[in-house]
Amino acid sequence: MFRTRILNQISNIASSSSSSLPSSSSVPTHHLITLIRSPIGLPKSSRKTLEALGLHRLRERALHPYGETTAGRILRVKELVHVSNVTEEEGRILVKRRRSEGSGLEPSGRVYGGGKGLISQI
Repeated sequence: MFRTRILNQISNIASSSSSSLPSSSSVPTHHLITLIRSPIGLPKSSRKTLEALGLHRLRERALHPYGETTAGRILRVKELVHVSNVTEEEGRILVKRRRSEGSGLEPSGRVYGGGKGLISQI
């Protein structure tokens, strides 16, 4: 009874103030989940939950729509992840974002794999 009363109130508020709501593109509809701590030393169930969320490496991001299943998974590993509420478009941009081309190690041109490299024949 209490649940139906709350749902009715929510639907009344939504129908009466539908013009004052922001456009649907600016309302967050997805969770952007970032793995910030390693699951090393934790039970296997925690690691399986992270795999179910699509998180395998530190600083890796995954985008999931709002839902009970996703919320339950996040709660199981809440100490390991950071969650942001974003729109689908923002989330796709942030998931694709990588480091710039020039960051990290630069190839030096040396032949790797041991040995002395190329030896010229006389």
